[in-house]
Amino acid sequence: MKPSKTTADWVNGLAQNEDLAIVRGLGSLAFVRSQGRTLEERSQDRILEQLWNIRTELDSIASREAFDSHHHAWVERAVKVLRTNRQSQLAYGQGQKTINVFLKFYVDWASRPTADLAVRLRPWLHCPLDKVVMEALRAHDTEAWRLRIWEPHYRGRVAHQQRASMSMINEAAYREWQAWIRELSPQKPLLIDTIWSFDRPMQRAES
Repeated sequence: MKPSKTTADWVNGLAQNEDLAIVRGLGSLAFVRSQGRTLEERSQDRILEQLWNIRTELDSIASREAFDSHHHAWVERAVKVLRTNRQSQLAYGQGQKTINVFLKFYVDWASRPTADLAVRLRPWLHCPLDKVVMEALRAHDTEAWRLRIWEPHYRGRVAHQQRASMSMINEAAYREWQAWIRELSPQKPLLIDTIWSFDRPMQRAES
């Protein structure tokens, strides 16, 4: 039996909007997984709208420099439109988190928007920064952390007990974290993020 025209149109509509559905699904997962409990209630709708806008820009990005320029604009937009559950403005380090987790899910894991485009983008993606990743890097090379992160970006500004807080990451510190990660894993910076599967007890609270 052939489906009715109404059913066929409905299925065609779903097919035409499949990528939007995937972006919204993975975006919601990224939001809840990374920041859902720390941002105001309306933030999810705002970040999903932004993630779809990010998706529409991916096809045109042709170099790492262009990706970094786009990424900075994405984070700045997140900082502008999102608020914490205490109605405070986000720091740069907080603005990056859901964006980077979404791109990990969407581009790296799901090979979207296309497999070829994912291959091109993968070396340029940024590793999501959080307490687990930052403390792992510090623990594995404390001297490099001191010279690259603590001395130029944190000393005199950040209390030592807050050294792994996303709220303490400004743009300059963020760029240096990503430069360090890219040096360690140039073909796939997100490789560093896999530390989550080995070093993070499931019951440990995020910072």
